[in-house]
Amino acid sequence: MRVETEIAYILHKRPFRDTSQILDVFSREHGRISLMSRGSRSAKSRSKGLLQIFRPLLISWQGRGEMPFLNNVEMADIKAPALSGKAQMSAIYINELLVYLLHKNDVHAEVFDQYHACLYALTEVGNIETVLRLFEKELLQRLGFGMNLVTDADSGEPIRAECRYAYHFEHGPVLCEKHQQANNPVLSGSSLMAFDQNEIISEQQRSEIKQLMRYVLAGHLGHKKLKSRELFRKPFNRQV
Repeated sequence: MRVETEIAYILHKRPFRDTSQILDVFSREHGRISLMSRGSRSAKSRSKGLLQIFRPLLISWQGRGEMPFLNNVEMADIKAPALSGKAQMSAIYINELLVYLLHKNDVHAEVFDQYHACLYALTEVGNIETVLRLFEKELLQRLGFGMNLVTDADSGEPIRAECRYAYHFEHGPVLCEKHQQANNPVLSGSSLMAFDQNEIISEQQRSEIKQLMRYVLAGHLGHKKLKSRELFRKPFNRQV
């Protein structure tokens, strides 16, 4: 099998032997794949400087099995997003989500387009947390794990802005009495409605939706731990 000039991003890379590396690549037309990049860590390698995460690339590869070989790489005719600080760490978090949630060789062109747009949206520093929440929601939706944000999962009644709801994994929001204790995340109806409409405005909404998404993603990740969250332990980095 030979693939020529496919638009792709590197999600993760790790050294292999003395001068090679294994690339975890997300391509638009072939999904997430692993590629062996022979000799690309050597000082004489022409591709060494190109193989960077968050950089849109055109790559070619060939071979069968679990690990084809990278043949060629060049920069795509798109300016790479200018990511630094919180934005860069948020992008690392998104990469890790994709590595854990995308099955290899499953094609997700819409997720690729969503990821591409998200990287550039993260450059708007004041909007980072909202960008992350919307990416998480849309990612789950496109992978077949869409969330119920519009009806009470028990009664079927529409969500009411003035009410409180406890969210249950793979079930949805359930009406919660004002002083009722719940082990699940509790959100206002207005937060659920805002999230459904992609209009996260208030600080309360951001806080409640953040807790909701941590809970839901933990259910889908199972025992997998997000190492990128360690980057957000410092006070000024609390975004994910």
